[in-house]
Amino acid sequence: MENFKKAKLFDAGGDLSKRWFVYYSFRSPETGKFQRFQHWVPQKILTGSGRRDKAHLMINSINQKLRQGFNPFAHMEKKYTFLSVAMAYVLKIKVNSTRLRTHHTYSSMLNIFDRWLEKKNMKNFPVDDFSYYHAQEFMDYTLEVLKNSNRTYNNRLTAMKTIFKVLVKREWIFQNPFDRIEFLEEEEPEIKAFTTEELMKMQQHLPRWNFDLYVCACLIFYCFIRPQELVRLRVSNFNLAKRQIIIPGKVSKNKKQEVVQIPDSLMPVLMKLKLDCPGDYFVFGKDQKRGEKEYAPTRIAEAWREFADYYGIEKTIYSLKHTGVGMAIESGINIRDLQLHLRHSSLEMTQIYLDKFNKRPSEKLTANFPDLARLTNKTEHVRLSLLERMNNPGLS
Repeated sequence: MENFKKAKLFDAGGDLSKRWFVYYSFRSPETGKFQRFQHWVPQKILTGSGRRDKAHLMINSINQKLRQGFNPFAHMEKKYTFLSVAMAYVLKIKVNSTRLRTHHTYSSMLNIFDRWLEKKNMKNFPVDDFSYYHAQEFMDYTLEVLKNSNRTYNNRLTAMKTIFKVLVKREWIFQNPFDRIEFLEEEEPEIKAFTTEELMKMQQHLPRWNFDLYVCACLIFYCFIRPQELVRLRVSNFNLAKRQIIIPGKVSKNKKQEVVQIPDSLMPVLMKLKLDCPGDYFVFGKDQKRGEKEYAPTRIAEAWREFADYYGIEKTIYSLKHTGVGMAIESGINIRDLQLHLRHSSLEMTQIYLDKFNKRPSEKLTANFPDLARLTNKTEHVRLSLLERMNNPGLS
């Protein structure tokens, strides 16, 4: 015996001046009798055919949920849950389903959201009453008050969409209030490469300053390994005999296990890295030393900034990746090899990256461009100079 009666349309006899709604019935777990539930068809739809089309979509959606086991009585308990409780619930789920760094991102986003809710006296606001208009007000707040850039705004919007998607999937709410909010146009981020002088400063001073940090810098420059991947690599991931570094799926950005080949020029540096410790130790733990505890990638950035500020280098350590790619292009390495070394899934992705990076001609153009001054000796025996010929084409 089914616990529900399928959804149907009440169209008020076709009268567009009255409210239309879709209704269905579900057996109450307390009384055993059927209780009616209804959802309004939007009045802003001004034609009968338009309302019927919308109602048809609503009916199909509701009936599908009912067949899949949806219980409106259980949903009624959840829909009145406070927003603050719902956010804590989502964060708890994300602890078990995302990486540590991603969880920190969600936690940071929700802390900002929680402070906004407190300012608006909405922490005890029912989650089902939080609408698109509230969501848009929050996103406007991040622009106007927090002064977020368009890129940060878009990152925050992506996170909020994902957070509320969890509540939709678990049927605490039926519609994601952030779905209708559009992303802002972003300026193309500038890719900065190290100058020769900056590279020389790093090469001369960083090994003595902090050799392990120097190894991190080299792995970014030579192998294009990201800082967030470096801090999660273990001793067992380094196979110097085969000149390979294994990037496990739990570490890599695309969640697939990947192999990075170690260039010949990097081997002498890695041979000096002390890896005579248990294989499950993190290679770059506290102070970039081997250890049992994983540290945040921001620790590498902080250590680099201390060194870079002392020696007057403005670039971030991650800019070494862009520098390495640029120098590889200039040295003639082909795009297919670069694709594999960058661990891109396609040549198109690599080309997009190169297009962003290679905004200026190579040094070959600046070094080998024809020199007008050199034309003097070559044209002395010519009756008319080059400029005269250009200005007077009829002359012979």
